[in-house]
Amino acid sequence: MRLHFKKGERMFARKFGLLTLVMSLCGVVFGSVAPALAAPTVTITPVLGNLAAPRGIAFDGQGSMYLSQSGLAGAGEAGLTHTGLVSKYAFGQTTPAWSVGFNSLYATEDPSAPPDVLGPEGISAVGNGCMKQSQGQRNGCQVQMIMSESTPGILGATGGAVNDPQAGHLFRLDGASGAVTDLADVGSQQYAFTAANTDLFPSDFPDSNPYGVLVTRQGTYVADAGANTISEVMRDGTTRIIAYIPNETGVPFRDATPTCIAQGPDGFLYVGTLHFVSNLFVFGGDRSDVWRVNPNANFPDAPQLWASGLTTVTACTFDRAGNFWATEMFQGGFDATPPGDVVEIPFANPTQHTRLGFGQLPVPGGIAQGPDGAMYVTVGSSAPGASGGVMRLSVN
Repeated sequence: MRLHFKKGERMFARKFGLLTLVMSLCGVVFGSVAPALAAPTVTITPVLGNLAAPRGIAFDGQGSMYLSQSGLAGAGEAGLTHTGLVSKYAFGQTTPAWSVGFNSLYATEDPSAPPDVLGPEGISAVGNGCMKQSQGQRNGCQVQMIMSESTPGILGATGGAVNDPQAGHLFRLDGASGAVTDLADVGSQQYAFTAANTDLFPSDFPDSNPYGVLVTRQGTYVADAGANTISEVMRDGTTRIIAYIPNETGVPFRDATPTCIAQGPDGFLYVGTLHFVSNLFVFGGDRSDVWRVNPNANFPDAPQLWASGLTTVTACTFDRAGNFWATEMFQGGFDATPPGDVVEIPFANPTQHTRLGFGQLPVPGGIAQGPDGAMYVTVGSSAPGASGGVMRLSVN
């Protein structure tokens, strides 16, 4: 039995058979990558390979890199495996200092299509004390990872046959040892919110699929691609919903699907959206948005539209100069071999979009600035098997 999910859960599963075809034609990541179309001042080089659906990437204040992999599809009910992974790498190293396993499962809307794997997704780090064991306390370091899906959503989709107790949970990982602390069941709380507010999206709610996480010195925030919510995770594990990212109900209809959160120079949160189906299968690309969210707001306060014209945003960050960066999973569309790019937007001018990696960053999933000033991008994020990797992008 394969899991048949609703909107948020099908974020990558929808039309995944076509995605798999595209990726097989691409020679993903470390095979026959197409020639670069980026500006000549851009240098893109491989850092890591043989990764299984790499999604989130982050650096701590010591320069160490944290990487999440959603894992491999399994056999049997919902493909539940323990192949999800979070790893820490000292800067410049290709062997992890530690790795911690997590659950994975797969989802598809089409029983004849290959599955997409869901597991560890967004990861975020803050602080420079990540070399010391902290026994679950802050002590100058926070590394947090969000799992996709929700326990009630999986139970409902499988008729109670599959229970994944990690689904939708926010975990803290000790920077020194990798020891895991369960901080909050975000997915179940967002599922309950959508069940109580089905009027927001009657065709798809209840639903939850936590995907993006941002940890700051002020707090931790999660973007739920299924519930369309941005929430703050409180110290007691409860969530406070600060924004609902609206669908666009005109023609074309666009399902927002927020996937990432970055904190801007002004202290506000900037949220990227996927807009998957309307982007690619009906109306083409350039239909994803970035929303500006007040971290001190409370639902139903409305977010503000900050930038538009992006394509299938999967991750976002601000660099140390204050520029906004986002990965565009299917920039170029399905005719591109391979699709995918990153876009840089000056904070002072959100209408100026500079794309820097087309042809060399297939189906990117995560982005973060390294201690050397370069941008590090996970690629092959929804490719089958262990065919993903990490690429380094530097602008000279």
